[in-house]
Amino acid sequence: MKNSKKIIIGILASSLVMATGAAEARSGVIKARGANGGVTAAKGPNGGSAVRARGTRQNTDGSVTRASGGAYRTPNGGTSVRGSNTTVNPDGSAARNSGYAASGARGSVNSDSAVARDANGNWSGGRTTSATNATTGNSYQGSTTIDPATGKPVHSGSCADASGAVIACPR
Repeated sequence: MKNSKKIIIGILASSLVMATGAAEARSGVIKARGANGGVTAAKGPNGGSAVRARGTRQNTDGSVTRASGGAYRTPNGGTSVRGSNTTVNPDGSAARNSGYAASGARGSVNSDSAVARDANGNWSGGRTTSATNATTGNSYQGSTTIDPATGKPVHSGSCADASGAVIACPR
């Protein structure tokens, strides 16, 4: 999860740099591609902006890493940022880290995951998610992990009102 947070911070910083220069730029799109990936940045006519990037690299140990991320700002101030990276090793093992965060007038959500597969095909890891409704203050906290005995996902989650009292989660 540490890597996904670094990616998210990097993407967020990139979007802030883009937003800072937005007053000087006209509506439009900028795209750049390189041998290992590319980046796209856009500013809409109503003040929204976005940046996305992706890349792939061969590591010195023979593994391959692919990373991607994006950040968005809506004209009314809503923001979101996401990032992920996946590394596949020569022995078939792999690891994926990802994260997402968004906030706006309706509330906020955060989600992070770290999942790994060993060379024998066994999975481990999971995802945590939290969300809060800006109007009611109600919130959700959940996690999904992979049961090492069965290899199947196991989910748990709970909801609370603004005071922290447990309530039934809406369906």
